[in-house]
Amino acid sequence: MGKIKKNPLSEASGRIHKQRSLPEDNLKFSFKYLNFDRKFHIKDVTDGYLKVLLDHLKSLSSITVQVFRTNKHKALRAHTIDWQDTSEIQGFACLNEQLRQCEPWQFELCVNEHGRVHGILLDEIFYVVWLDPDHQLYPSKK
Repeated sequence: MGKIKKNPLSEASGRIHKQRSLPEDNLKFSFKYLNFDRKFHIKDVTDGYLKVLLDHLKSLSSITVQVFRTNKHKALRAHTIDWQDTSEIQGFACLNEQLRQCEPWQFELCVNEHGRVHGILLDEIFYVVWLDPDHQLYPSKK
């Protein structure tokens, strides 16, 4: 008689998936969870923001998840988010409970201009949650 294999997702303790080793695939982007709330929205794209955003996403699509996670791309400036250091202590409150348990990430579009992109990284897919052209997640301290 054959044994029944356990579903690896059932052991993930409520997480959306079980962590696996970093894939060698290139980074991919999804806008499935993109949220334009009152704080994180694009007011005006005439300053070249949209072109910069799309060019940067295109460029990042040519690197592996390993490079992204280990920040070995010299212009990348990607890192995880510590919600306690932000204006959004509750994190991605717009997401369901399972997705809020995923590790939050961000990356800059370019140094000191056009802000950042915030989201979650699941396997090789970066799910964009907020576009932050005005640096709203980390307001300047006065």
